[in-house]
Amino acid sequence: MKPPASQSCQHYPECAGCDRLHIGYEKQLQHKQEEIEKRFGGFKGLEIRTIVKSPKEQMYRHKVQLPFGHRKIGKKTVLTLGLHNKENTFIIDQKECRIQDADLTTVAAAIRHWARVENLGPYYEKNGSGLLRHIVLRKANASQEILAGIVTNTDEIPGRKNLTNSLHSYIKQFLTKEKSKAEVVGILQNVNRRNTKVVLGEKETTWYGRHFVKEKIGNLDFQIGLSTFFQINPFQIENLYNLVLEELSKDSNVIDAYCGIGTISLYVAAKSKKVIGLEENPNSIRSAIGAAKANGIENVTFIKGKVLHSLQTALNEKSDVVILDPPREGLDPETKKILLNSKVNKILYVSCNPETLRRDAIELTKNFKYDKITPVDLFPHTSHLESVSVFTR
Repeated sequence: MKPPASQSCQHYPECAGCDRLHIGYEKQLQHKQEEIEKRFGGFKGLEIRTIVKSPKEQMYRHKVQLPFGHRKIGKKTVLTLGLHNKENTFIIDQKECRIQDADLTTVAAAIRHWARVENLGPYYEKNGSGLLRHIVLRKANASQEILAGIVTNTDEIPGRKNLTNSLHSYIKQFLTKEKSKAEVVGILQNVNRRNTKVVLGEKETTWYGRHFVKEKIGNLDFQIGLSTFFQINPFQIENLYNLVLEELSKDSNVIDAYCGIGTISLYVAAKSKKVIGLEENPNSIRSAIGAAKANGIENVTFIKGKVLHSLQTALNEKSDVVILDPPREGLDPETKKILLNSKVNKILYVSCNPETLRRDAIELTKNFKYDKITPVDLFPHTSHLESVSVFTR
């Protein structure tokens, strides 16, 4: 089907990025609401709330990961940059995108131009040769700062200083041409030598500027790096977090599991007596501690370690509420067992995967009542859906 004129894209339906672009946005919301009702309607006494629509329907993605590829034009091989096609047989040379921020599309075009001018080749997955693997771009909505990451197959790049200068120059030119107010504050190289589908490697070098952008949630300040977990739709973050906040009181002792850089922990701190954030990523923990200090928040502490191990430690202190924001895989069996045997009165489950949420909810309702679920559309024009669920004793 052809997308509505307001949602048209030259790469649809070939591109695998937007699987619902052919449907008008209000109809998309209706479909997602119906999907939630169908999946969760069997839970007795569950209130299924109306989906929270995104304030921004297009160009909302403030993080972009695009692979480099190549295509033949006659006898010449040309570097491409974009998303995979639906059959995953080649990389589309992206010229536009309806869901990623317009400035990031412009920066991606500048990087592709730079790579072609400098005759830098793409990575070939079959034999592990070639230089350029991916780009990772981030934009902070509050500051309009952009971070540009180039993922390479090796850290040894001759003439890196000149390459950095030319890349920075092209990015500025392309943004100026589009009359953009955004500014690239950092250009980073990330090295990934592994034969893997994982985009980022562990080694990172700053070519220009700094390694983070400055972002805000409400009146809170955060620093976002290339690998930092941060919701990709900044226009929906407060709507999502407010659903958590409304379930707390000034007397709440809160555990925030899978806390990342502490965005939820710090957001709910003002309405809580005490918050303990749990996170296994050491870089995220350092960022969370730094953000707490920078924002002058003193009733939040963080514990580094796998949630499976640190949750029991945190529960040894008096805790009324546990906030869960796990990855798409959901909760592991042991974590669910710990929660079921705990004395907490309320669980607030932030989920990005309705399938694993339903699986976990079936287990949690052995000792908790499933009160309500609110779907939140963080990802217009795709089938992905966020939600906030409330479980009580």
